[in-house]
Amino acid sequence: MNTTDNKQEKQDPMKQMTSVVGHEMRNPLAIISNSVYYIKTKLSAGGATLDPKLAKHIGIIEGEVKRSNEIIEEMFMYTRPKELKRSHAALNAIVTDLAGAYQLPPNITLKTAADPADPCADMDAEAISKAARHVLENAVQAMPEGGAVTMEVSHDAKSASITITDSGPGFPGGDGENAFAPFFTTKPRGLGLGLTIARKLLELHGGTAQAGNSARGARVTLCLPRIQ
Repeated sequence: MNTTDNKQEKQDPMKQMTSVVGHEMRNPLAIISNSVYYIKTKLSAGGATLDPKLAKHIGIIEGEVKRSNEIIEEMFMYTRPKELKRSHAALNAIVTDLAGAYQLPPNITLKTAADPADPCADMDAEAISKAARHVLENAVQAMPEGGAVTMEVSHDAKSASITITDSGPGFPGGDGENAFAPFFTTKPRGLGLGLTIARKLLELHGGTAQAGNSARGARVTLCLPRIQ
């Protein structure tokens, strides 16, 4: 057996761990979710109103199950590159759809700025939307006390970009490059994979993801090769 065969047989430890953890965690999370649904159904049988304290704690359980599944999904996205389904798509639509679907905390405002030229790229629109969503979530989580986020589309002769700017504290030391390192985070919760995944998705398209501080906070730019 040659060296190539040995490499093919030897699994990437990170991929192997993600597969095992994903399987072992998703099953109990599904059981918890089903059990909570059953309890809610029984407690509200006959049109009964849930006790507010019970409703609150059931909501907490549902929220934590959702968050745990999102972490597992992040691990899979990090270890298993997405198979792209490319088509010509406009960046204005990516930003508009994301802004309309994203549930903002009440103390965060979101402003969008479309590019009148409506630049397009050959891309997997779902993948780029996920990349932008990771950046948006990172911006929102950086401002627990509230603030403002702007998503702007722009272009030049060769590229089309989505730039997300927030009014938070910015990247420590002004070095946004560190934020793309796997598992780098300044937040008390989360894996620190959001910006790592965003960059990986952009690079799969032949694009780039850059970060730094603006005059008010942090700025992340997702850049794609533009279709003329």
